[in-house]
Amino acid sequence: MNVIVDGVIFQMQSKGGISRIYQEILPRMCDLDGSIHISLLTERNIMQELPSHMLISHHGIPLVINYLRPWRLWKSIIPKVRDGVIKLKIGPAKSKIWHSTYYTMLEGWKGHSVVTVYDMIHERFPDLFNKQCDDPFRERKKKCILSSKAIICISHTTREDLQNFYGIDSDRVWVAPLAHSQIFRPLINKTDPLLPETTRPFFLYVGDRFHYKNFEGMLEAYSIWPGRKDIDILVVGRPWSNSEEKRLMELGIKDRLHLLTDMADEDLCNLYNRAVAFIYPSLYEGFGIPILEAMACGCPVIASRIPSTLEVAGECPIYFEPDKTEDLLCAFENVLSEGRDSLRTKRGLAHVKHFSWDRTAAHTLEVYRAVSAQ
Repeated sequence: MNVIVDGVIFQMQSKGGISRIYQEILPRMCDLDGSIHISLLTERNIMQELPSHMLISHHGIPLVINYLRPWRLWKSIIPKVRDGVIKLKIGPAKSKIWHSTYYTMLEGWKGHSVVTVYDMIHERFPDLFNKQCDDPFRERKKKCILSSKAIICISHTTREDLQNFYGIDSDRVWVAPLAHSQIFRPLINKTDPLLPETTRPFFLYVGDRFHYKNFEGMLEAYSIWPGRKDIDILVVGRPWSNSEEKRLMELGIKDRLHLLTDMADEDLCNLYNRAVAFIYPSLYEGFGIPILEAMACGCPVIASRIPSTLEVAGECPIYFEPDKTEDLLCAFENVLSEGRDSLRTKRGLAHVKHFSWDRTAAHTLEVYRAVSAQ
Protein backbone atom coordinates (compact mmCIF):
# COMPACT_ATOMS: atom_id res chain seq x y z
CA MET A 1 0.00 0.00 0.00
CA ASN A 2 1.54 3.28 -1.16
CA VAL A 3 0.47 6.48 0.59
CA ILE A 4 1.52 9.94 -0.59
CA VAL A 5 1.36 12.45 2.28
CA ASP A 6 1.61 16.13 1.40
CA GLY A 7 3.53 17.42 4.43
CA VAL A 8 2.46 21.03 3.92
CA ILE A 9 1.61 21.34 7.64
CA PHE A 10 5.31 20.89 8.51
CA GLN A 11 6.01 24.00 6.45
CA MET A 12 3.30 25.95 8.33
CA GLN A 13 3.83 24.98 11.99
CA SER A 14 6.87 24.79 14.23
CA LYS A 15 4.58 22.97 16.65
CA GLY A 16 0.85 22.47 16.91
CA GLY A 17 -1.99 20.00 17.18
CA ILE A 18 -2.25 19.17 13.47
CA SER A 19 1.44 18.49 12.87
CA ARG A 20 1.53 16.44 16.07
CA ILE A 21 -1.09 14.10 14.65
CA TYR A 22 1.17 13.08 11.78
CA GLN A 23 4.31 13.00 13.93
CA GLU A 24 2.53 10.42 16.07
CA ILE A 25 0.53 8.29 13.62
CA LEU A 26 2.73 7.93 10.52
CA PRO A 27 5.47 5.84 12.23
CA ARG A 28 2.83 3.89 14.15
CA MET A 29 1.00 2.94 10.96
CA CYS A 30 4.28 1.62 9.59
CA ASP A 31 4.73 -0.51 12.72
CA LEU A 32 1.18 -1.85 12.39
CA ASP A 33 1.44 -2.76 8.69
CA GLY A 34 4.80 -3.66 7.18
CA SER A 35 3.33 -3.54 3.67
CA ILE A 36 2.72 0.21 3.79
CA HIS A 37 5.11 2.73 2.29
CA ILE A 38 4.67 6.44 3.01
CA SER A 39 6.13 9.11 0.76
CA LEU A 40 6.21 12.41 2.64
CA LEU A 41 6.39 15.45 0.36
CA THR A 42 7.60 18.94 1.27
CA GLU A 43 8.53 21.75 -1.09
CA ARG A 44 10.19 24.45 0.97
CA ASN A 45 11.87 24.95 4.34
CA ILE A 46 10.26 22.81 7.00
CA MET A 47 9.73 24.24 10.48
CA GLN A 48 10.17 21.07 12.52
CA GLU A 49 11.62 17.60 12.45
CA LEU A 50 9.72 15.21 10.18
CA PRO A 51 8.34 11.86 11.37
CA SER A 52 10.88 9.11 10.84
CA HIS A 53 10.60 5.39 10.06
CA MET A 54 12.30 2.97 7.67
CA LEU A 55 9.02 2.79 5.71
CA ILE A 56 8.72 6.59 5.42
CA SER A 57 10.66 8.33 2.66
CA HIS A 58 10.98 12.11 2.46
CA HIS A 59 10.86 13.76 -0.94
CA GLY A 60 11.77 17.42 -1.36
CA ILE A 61 9.78 19.02 -4.18
CA PRO A 62 11.39 21.98 -5.94
CA LEU A 63 9.57 25.25 -5.26
CA VAL A 64 8.61 26.02 -8.85
CA ILE A 65 8.08 29.72 -8.19
CA ASN A 66 11.87 30.00 -7.81
CA TYR A 67 12.34 28.87 -11.41
CA LEU A 68 9.50 30.63 -13.19
CA ARG A 69 10.58 34.26 -13.42
CA PRO A 70 9.10 36.80 -13.47
CA TRP A 71 6.45 35.04 -11.35
CA ARG A 72 3.69 37.47 -12.38
CA LEU A 73 4.02 36.23 -15.94
CA TRP A 74 3.70 32.59 -14.87
CA LYS A 75 1.28 33.11 -11.96
CA SER A 76 -1.75 31.52 -13.66
CA ILE A 77 0.02 28.24 -14.46
CA ILE A 78 2.20 27.83 -11.35
CA PRO A 79 -0.28 25.45 -9.61
CA LYS A 80 -0.40 23.21 -12.71
CA VAL A 81 3.38 23.19 -13.01
CA ARG A 82 3.69 22.32 -9.30
CA ASP A 83 1.22 19.45 -9.67
CA GLY A 84 3.10 18.21 -12.71
CA VAL A 85 6.42 18.19 -10.84
CA ILE A 86 4.84 16.23 -7.97
CA LYS A 87 3.31 13.68 -10.36
CA LEU A 88 6.70 13.14 -11.98
CA LYS A 89 8.26 12.68 -8.55
CA ILE A 90 5.78 10.13 -7.20
CA GLY A 91 5.12 8.21 -10.43
CA PRO A 92 1.88 6.53 -11.58
CA ALA A 93 -1.13 7.25 -9.37
CA LYS A 94 -2.85 3.89 -9.80
CA SER A 95 -3.63 2.24 -6.43
CA LYS A 96 -1.83 5.02 -4.52
CA ILE A 97 -3.50 7.12 -1.81
CA TRP A 98 -3.14 10.91 -1.65
CA HIS A 99 -3.49 12.23 1.92
CA SER A 100 -2.87 15.92 2.49
CA THR A 101 -2.09 17.26 5.94
CA TYR A 102 -3.90 20.53 5.17
CA TYR A 103 -6.41 20.47 2.31
CA THR A 104 -4.17 20.35 -0.76
CA MET A 105 -5.12 18.49 -3.92
CA LEU A 106 -3.48 17.31 -7.12
CA GLU A 107 -5.50 18.31 -10.18
CA GLY A 108 -6.30 15.27 -12.28
CA TRP A 109 -5.20 12.81 -9.58
CA LYS A 110 -6.32 9.33 -10.71
CA GLY A 111 -5.52 7.48 -7.50
CA HIS A 112 -7.42 7.31 -4.20
CA SER A 113 -7.76 10.37 -1.97
CA VAL A 114 -8.25 10.83 1.77
CA VAL A 115 -8.66 14.06 3.73
CA THR A 116 -8.63 14.69 7.48
CA VAL A 117 -10.97 17.39 8.78
CA TYR A 118 -9.91 18.87 12.10
CA ASP A 119 -12.73 21.33 12.73
CA MET A 120 -15.26 23.58 10.99
CA ILE A 121 -14.16 26.79 12.69
CA HIS A 122 -13.81 28.79 9.46
CA GLU A 123 -17.31 27.77 8.47
CA ARG A 124 -18.86 28.25 11.92
CA PHE A 125 -17.28 31.69 12.46
CA PRO A 126 -17.03 33.37 9.04
CA ASP A 127 -17.24 36.80 10.71
CA LEU A 128 -14.01 36.05 12.61
CA PHE A 129 -12.22 34.62 9.57
CA ASN A 130 -12.89 37.37 7.05
CA LYS A 131 -9.45 38.26 5.73
CA GLN A 132 -8.75 38.23 2.01
CA CYS A 133 -7.25 34.75 2.25
CA ASP A 134 -10.14 33.17 4.20
CA ASP A 135 -12.72 32.78 1.42
CA PRO A 136 -10.23 31.07 -0.93
CA PHE A 137 -9.21 28.78 1.95
CA ARG A 138 -12.84 27.81 2.61
CA GLU A 139 -13.35 27.08 -1.09
CA ARG A 140 -10.18 24.99 -1.29
CA LYS A 141 -11.12 23.07 1.84
CA LYS A 142 -14.63 22.39 0.55
CA LYS A 143 -13.36 21.25 -2.85
CA CYS A 144 -10.83 18.94 -1.20
CA ILE A 145 -13.47 17.42 1.08
CA LEU A 146 -16.09 16.91 -1.62
CA SER A 147 -13.62 15.29 -4.01
CA SER A 148 -12.13 12.84 -1.48
CA LYS A 149 -13.19 9.22 -1.38
CA ALA A 150 -12.86 9.07 2.39
CA ILE A 151 -13.02 11.78 5.04
CA ILE A 152 -11.48 11.33 8.48
CA CYS A 153 -12.86 13.52 11.28
CA ILE A 154 -11.01 13.84 14.58
CA SER A 155 -14.23 13.78 16.62
CA HIS A 156 -17.93 12.99 16.25
CA THR A 157 -18.55 16.70 16.83
CA THR A 158 -16.48 17.58 13.75
CA ARG A 159 -18.23 14.84 11.78
CA GLU A 160 -21.66 16.22 12.69
CA ASP A 161 -20.61 19.78 11.78
CA LEU A 162 -19.13 18.58 8.49
CA GLN A 163 -22.31 16.79 7.51
CA ASN A 164 -24.45 19.75 8.53
CA PHE A 165 -22.47 22.06 6.25
CA TYR A 166 -21.92 19.77 3.26
CA GLY A 167 -24.54 17.02 3.54
CA ILE A 168 -21.96 14.30 2.89
CA ASP A 169 -23.06 10.66 2.97
CA SER A 170 -22.17 9.07 6.29
CA ASP A 171 -20.52 6.07 4.63
CA ARG A 172 -17.74 8.37 3.36
CA VAL A 173 -16.96 9.80 6.81
CA TRP A 174 -14.86 8.09 9.48
CA VAL A 175 -13.93 9.19 12.99
CA ALA A 176 -10.38 8.80 14.36
CA PRO A 177 -10.15 10.42 17.82
CA LEU A 178 -6.82 11.94 18.82
CA ALA A 179 -4.71 11.33 21.93
CA HIS A 180 -1.97 12.80 24.12
CA SER A 181 1.71 12.06 24.53
CA GLN A 182 2.72 9.62 27.26
CA ILE A 183 5.07 12.32 28.51
CA PHE A 184 2.05 13.78 30.31
CA ARG A 185 1.67 11.92 33.60
CA PRO A 186 1.49 12.55 37.35
CA LEU A 187 4.90 13.47 38.76
CA ILE A 188 6.11 12.42 42.19
CA ASN A 189 8.78 15.12 42.35
CA LYS A 190 7.57 18.40 40.90
CA THR A 191 10.31 20.87 40.03
CA ASP A 192 10.10 24.52 39.09
CA PRO A 193 10.22 24.99 35.30
CA LEU A 194 12.36 27.77 33.89
CA LEU A 195 10.44 30.82 35.16
CA PRO A 196 7.51 31.32 36.06
CA GLU A 197 7.60 34.76 37.56
CA THR A 198 5.30 33.98 40.46
CA THR A 199 5.47 32.16 43.75
CA ARG A 200 1.67 32.15 44.10
CA PRO A 201 -0.58 29.24 43.07
CA PHE A 202 -1.77 29.56 39.47
CA PHE A 203 -4.39 28.59 36.93
CA LEU A 204 -2.92 27.37 33.65
CA TYR A 205 -3.95 28.34 30.11
CA VAL A 206 -2.27 26.66 27.11
CA GLY A 207 -2.52 27.45 23.40
CA ASP A 208 -3.66 30.10 20.97
CA ARG A 209 -5.75 33.08 22.02
CA PHE A 210 -8.00 33.58 19.00
CA HIS A 211 -11.47 34.98 19.63
CA TYR A 212 -13.18 31.58 19.51
CA LYS A 213 -10.83 30.42 22.27
CA ASN A 214 -12.70 32.83 24.60
CA PHE A 215 -9.48 33.97 26.26
CA GLU A 216 -10.95 37.46 26.65
CA GLY A 217 -13.99 36.06 28.45
CA MET A 218 -11.73 34.21 30.87
CA LEU A 219 -9.77 37.40 31.58
CA GLU A 220 -12.89 39.44 32.20
CA ALA A 221 -14.19 36.89 34.70
CA TYR A 222 -10.81 36.64 36.41
CA SER A 223 -10.53 40.44 36.68
CA ILE A 224 -13.65 40.64 38.87
CA TRP A 225 -12.98 37.48 40.87
CA PRO A 226 -12.02 38.25 44.49
CA GLY A 227 -9.72 35.20 44.57
CA ARG A 228 -7.33 36.71 42.05
CA LYS A 229 -5.37 38.23 44.91
CA ASP A 230 -4.22 34.69 45.80
CA ILE A 231 -4.23 32.87 42.42
CA ASP A 232 -2.31 33.99 39.32
CA ILE A 233 -2.78 32.83 35.72
CA LEU A 234 0.11 31.26 33.82
CA VAL A 235 -0.26 31.41 30.02
CA VAL A 236 1.71 29.17 27.66
CA GLY A 237 1.68 30.46 24.08
CA ARG A 238 2.88 33.10 21.66
CA PRO A 239 4.15 36.49 22.97
CA TRP A 240 1.63 39.16 23.95
CA SER A 241 0.49 41.53 21.25
CA ASN A 242 0.40 45.26 22.01
CA SER A 243 -3.40 45.17 22.16
CA GLU A 244 -3.33 42.26 24.61
CA GLU A 245 -0.90 44.04 26.93
CA LYS A 246 -3.09 47.14 26.78
CA ARG A 247 -6.16 45.04 27.67
CA LEU A 248 -4.41 43.47 30.65
CA MET A 249 -3.61 46.96 31.90
CA GLU A 250 -7.22 48.07 31.43
CA LEU A 251 -8.47 45.08 33.43
CA GLY A 252 -5.89 45.70 36.15
CA ILE A 253 -4.46 42.19 36.01
CA LYS A 254 -1.18 42.61 34.13
CA ASP A 255 0.83 41.73 37.24
CA ARG A 256 -1.26 38.56 37.73
CA LEU A 257 -0.68 37.02 34.31
CA HIS A 258 2.65 35.43 33.42
CA LEU A 259 3.59 34.29 29.93
CA LEU A 260 5.80 31.37 28.92
CA THR A 261 6.72 30.61 25.31
CA ASP A 262 8.33 27.66 23.51
CA MET A 263 7.71 25.18 26.31
CA ALA A 264 9.02 21.63 25.91
CA ASP A 265 6.50 18.89 26.72
CA GLU A 266 8.39 17.85 29.86
CA ASP A 267 8.22 21.42 31.22
CA LEU A 268 4.54 21.67 30.27
CA CYS A 269 3.90 18.39 32.11
CA ASN A 270 5.50 19.96 35.17
CA LEU A 271 3.15 22.94 34.91
CA TYR A 272 0.07 20.71 34.65
CA ASN A 273 1.30 18.91 37.77
CA ARG A 274 1.71 22.18 39.70
CA ALA A 275 -1.35 24.11 38.53
CA VAL A 276 -4.41 24.64 40.70
CA ALA A 277 -6.43 23.97 37.55
CA PHE A 278 -6.22 24.01 33.77
CA ILE A 279 -8.71 26.39 32.11
CA TYR A 280 -10.17 25.57 28.68
CA PRO A 281 -12.75 28.29 27.95
CA SER A 282 -13.26 27.82 24.18
CA LEU A 283 -16.46 28.62 22.33
CA TYR A 284 -15.69 25.87 19.82
CA GLU A 285 -13.06 23.16 19.26
CA GLY A 286 -12.63 20.21 16.91
CA PHE A 287 -11.14 18.01 19.64
CA GLY A 288 -9.03 19.27 22.56
CA ILE A 289 -5.67 17.55 23.13
CA PRO A 290 -4.68 19.91 26.03
CA ILE A 291 -7.64 18.64 28.06
CA LEU A 292 -6.30 15.08 27.79
CA GLU A 293 -2.80 16.30 28.71
CA ALA A 294 -4.11 18.04 31.83
CA MET A 295 -6.24 15.11 32.98
CA ALA A 296 -3.34 12.70 32.35
CA CYS A 297 -1.30 14.77 34.81
CA GLY A 298 -4.03 14.67 37.47
CA CYS A 299 -4.75 18.37 36.95
CA PRO A 300 -8.30 19.61 37.62
CA VAL A 301 -9.96 21.03 34.51
CA ILE A 302 -12.32 23.99 34.19
CA ALA A 303 -13.93 23.86 30.73
CA SER A 304 -16.69 25.50 28.75
CA ARG A 305 -19.63 23.24 28.09
CA ILE A 306 -19.26 22.68 24.34
CA PRO A 307 -19.96 19.48 22.35
CA SER A 308 -16.36 18.47 21.58
CA THR A 309 -15.22 18.83 25.20
CA LEU A 310 -18.18 16.83 26.45
CA GLU A 311 -17.27 14.16 23.89
CA VAL A 312 -13.58 14.09 24.81
CA ALA A 313 -13.66 14.63 28.57
CA GLY A 314 -17.09 13.40 29.68
CA GLU A 315 -18.02 14.65 33.12
CA CYS A 316 -14.45 14.94 34.40
CA PRO A 317 -14.10 18.76 34.10
CA ILE A 318 -15.90 21.43 36.09
CA TYR A 319 -18.05 22.94 33.36
CA PHE A 320 -19.36 26.45 32.83
CA GLU A 321 -21.53 28.02 30.15
CA PRO A 322 -19.12 29.98 27.94
CA ASP A 323 -21.38 33.04 27.72
CA LYS A 324 -22.02 33.29 31.47
CA THR A 325 -19.35 35.04 33.54
CA GLU A 326 -21.01 34.05 36.81
CA ASP A 327 -20.70 30.37 35.83
CA LEU A 328 -16.94 30.73 35.41
CA LEU A 329 -16.65 32.56 38.73
CA CYS A 330 -18.42 29.63 40.40
CA ALA A 331 -16.08 27.21 38.65
CA PHE A 332 -13.07 29.09 40.08
CA GLU A 333 -14.47 28.64 43.58
CA ASN A 334 -15.49 25.02 43.05
CA VAL A 335 -12.08 23.93 41.82
CA LEU A 336 -10.46 25.47 44.89
CA SER A 337 -12.86 23.70 47.23
CA GLU A 338 -12.41 20.32 45.50
CA GLY A 339 -8.60 20.53 45.25
CA ARG A 340 -6.33 18.39 43.10
CA ASP A 341 -6.94 15.12 44.91
CA SER A 342 -10.64 14.90 44.06
CA LEU A 343 -12.83 12.11 42.72
CA ARG A 344 -13.14 14.19 39.56
CA THR A 345 -9.37 14.16 38.88
CA LYS A 346 -9.20 10.43 39.64
CA ARG A 347 -11.91 9.86 37.06
CA GLY A 348 -9.88 11.97 34.63
CA LEU A 349 -6.78 9.80 35.11
CA ALA A 350 -8.84 6.71 34.26
CA HIS A 351 -10.70 8.39 31.42
CA VAL A 352 -7.63 9.37 29.38
CA LYS A 353 -6.61 5.71 29.10
CA HIS A 354 -9.36 5.32 26.49
CA PHE A 355 -7.29 7.50 24.10
CA SER A 356 -4.02 6.53 22.46
CA TRP A 357 -2.09 7.39 19.31
CA ASP A 358 -1.94 3.66 18.55
CA ARG A 359 -5.74 3.70 18.22
CA THR A 360 -5.65 6.84 16.07
CA ALA A 361 -3.10 5.18 13.78
CA ALA A 362 -5.16 1.97 13.61
CA HIS A 363 -8.32 3.92 12.68
CA THR A 364 -6.44 5.79 9.95
CA LEU A 365 -4.95 2.56 8.60
CA GLU A 366 -8.46 1.08 8.50
CA VAL A 367 -9.56 3.99 6.29
CA TYR A 368 -6.61 3.44 3.93
CA ARG A 369 -7.47 -0.24 3.59
CA ALA A 370 -11.12 0.48 2.94
CA VAL A 371 -10.26 3.04 0.25
CA SER A 372 -7.72 0.72 -1.37
CA ALA A 373 -10.33 -2.04 -1.60
CA GLN A 374 -12.77 0.14 -3.57
